[in-house]
Amino acid sequence: MTPSESNNSNTFEADGYGLEILLPNIVVLAIPENKRSAIAPVHLVVQITNNTSEPFPVSFDDTFIPELVNSDGQTLQGLFVINEQESTNQQQPQQQSWIFKLKRLLLKLANFNRQEDTKSINSWLVQPGRDTGVWLDGRLFWQNNLLILELPNKNFSFDFEYFRPRTYYSFHALQPGHYQLRFIYFNKTNSNYNNESSAIGVTNLSQIKSSHPATPFVNFHLIQPMEPNGNAVEVNGIRFETIMPERVLTLPRKKDNTIFSIQIGLRITNNTQDPLRFSLWSTLTPELVGADGQIQQRGGGSDAVKAPKESDFPLAMPGECIEFFLEAKLLWQKLDQFKLLIVRKDGGYWWFDQLKLATYQIRFSYQEFWETRQWIEYGRESIEQMRSSKVWSGRVDTPFVEFQLNKL
Repeated sequence: MTPSESNNSNTFEADGYGLEILLPNIVVLAIPENKRSAIAPVHLVVQITNNTSEPFPVSFDDTFIPELVNSDGQTLQGLFVINEQESTNQQQPQQQSWIFKLKRLLLKLANFNRQEDTKSINSWLVQPGRDTGVWLDGRLFWQNNLLILELPNKNFSFDFEYFRPRTYYSFHALQPGHYQLRFIYFNKTNSNYNNESSAIGVTNLSQIKSSHPATPFVNFHLIQPMEPNGNAVEVNGIRFETIMPERVLTLPRKKDNTIFSIQIGLRITNNTQDPLRFSLWSTLTPELVGADGQIQQRGGGSDAVKAPKESDFPLAMPGECIEFFLEAKLLWQKLDQFKLLIVRKDGGYWWFDQLKLATYQIRFSYQEFWETRQWIEYGRESIEQMRSSKVWSGRVDTPFVEFQLNKL
């Protein structure tokens, strides 16, 4: 294997395929509150590009070993964990033990009865000149007063092996500051290793780094939310804050087609010396967590595609702030459950369903890759023209704000 850096500094190429963590140059993760229910999802995507002339096999069993480096240049030791989600539940150790053993038994039975066609479900071919994304969804949380970053080593987002244990690498006792992250890639088809090995990469990281391809390092910052309310973070003089004026939502009695509108949005304050333009078109992604710390599954779709307009890229002068509220609604569902629907500026929408009368935490992740954006402008003769301007690019995961759903 002869790996080499491609022309794109963010992409690593080896054996004719490129690896890249899809993140902007500036990445900020807000540190969650130090309490049991405060769990912040960390969504990462590794893009694999096939630059060869032959199809390239990719599998859900492919393994990604995270390598995390702190601001002192020290590589942090990751702890390999199986079914970490059980350890955060309020269960007795004996109960955890028998649940784990039962899942291991079900796993063995599932693997024993697996048919050949399952392999075709769990793997796919990336055609020449095409790419594919691998979702590695981690989380940031506190445990025993230690800040922990937990990153999966496989793609569990579309898991067809329902009894497969979740496996993670857990980095403990993190501090606010600057970090670098990359993933070392083990392709199940092309790598010579035992895929069922439990702790691959924990003790021999230095050895596997020289023999397997990896993504380039990406930079990110862990930032403590700002006082007094802890709802905002600031990076390079720019402050981001999730805003929700009403935190206790009293819903009317259930009726057919009842819709309850809520106010939720993002405030951006420009504390720099330069005017800055921000993108509100397809850049905000909501994240919802229950009172028990359970990350709520998010769905999405689109009925139409709307072209960006100049109003989607507001300009903030030095010292000014811009506020943007999304169209958000709560809808009744059956069995006293609700759906939260949030409409995007590009014509799409997000939703969280099966919500109950309870306490939740919500935030937005702002992510803009492009430093220049184009939009439609209506001229004097109502002729649509395209204009472009520089916009602030980066990713900021804002702190959560808490709200309650009550009923009359």
